[in-house]
Amino acid sequence: MRVLLRDGPGDGQVVPGGGETVVWRACLYKLTTEWAHRQGRDLRVYRHRGDCCEPHARGAEDRCE
Repeated sequence: MRVLLRDGPGDGQVVPGGGETVVWRACLYKLTTEWAHRQGRDLRVYRHRGDCCEPHARGAEDRCE
């Protein structure tokens, strides 16, 4: 399944994904109830989680590029 990322560094990206969260590079996106029409199809919208680019006890590698 392809999904649409909103907000954050991945804003507007269409990526493979599904479930409650999607990881794009080192950023976490959470499922919303929204849908968007892109690339000729309806896509689920995932919103950037605001703390994804900050170290929140998830290790030094958890940063956005």
